[in-house]
Amino acid sequence: MAFVQFTQPDDQPIVINMDRIVTATPLPDGQGTRITFNNGGHQDVKQLIADVLRQLNISA
Repeated sequence: MAFVQFTQPDDQPIVINMDRIVTATPLPDGQGTRITFNNGGHQDVKQLIADVLRQLNISA
């Protein structure tokens, strides 16, 4: 299992299991990214979509 660390909107770190990620899309306000999981849940993070995708590629 691979894990990546991001920052929640409240500036708290969060570690996400990459195996559970289904999609990553920009937030409507352009101030971060919404990561959607295979269980239907989601997590918003402060990093922009380009940074999220880069981190996911590095960790893969």
